[in-house]
Amino acid sequence: LETVGLRLNKSPPNVYFKVKKEGGVKFNATVPLTKLGDDPQYSVKRMLSEYKIHNCEILLREDIDSEQLVDVLIGNRKYIKCLYVYNKIDMITIEEVDKLARLPNSIVVSVYMKLNLENLLEKMWDYMGLIRVFTKRKGAPPELQEPLILSTQRKGVTVEAAT
Repeated sequence: LETVGLRLNKSPPNVYFKVKKEGGVKFNATVPLTKLGDDPQYSVKRMLSEYKIHNCEILLREDIDSEQLVDVLIGNRKYIKCLYVYNKIDMITIEEVDKLARLPNSIVVSVYMKLNLENLLEKMWDYMGLIRVFTKRKGAPPELQEPLILSTQRKGVTVEAAT
């Protein structure tokens, strides 16, 4: 998935990058850069020239490596949350279940024995950024049967997004 531009359980680098028509390369960093070699400014300018970018502004707000810089320069990478679900935990030992459950971004379930399904559903809602909004007309009790489902990842959680 890395080769096609999908970055699982990673956040985009905190880098401001804008291509300009003229003015050369304006490079600045707000943190010490340790992953880009002895001379980070030279490394960044060399990578920019490889992508034929000769006029731009670039501000690094975190210590990134060369792969993350390429992701910023190309600009077509997708950062996606991923939840690893391990089923059939009823067929393995408790030590193996404990080992799998401690892995990051993972959850163990048994559909056959109906173990941990509620926790799976809660984690899925959390990973997808979904929330329920119950509507209420003025002077009437809230309608608890059919809530609006809003996503924090799409248009945001606002009244405007709900309309």
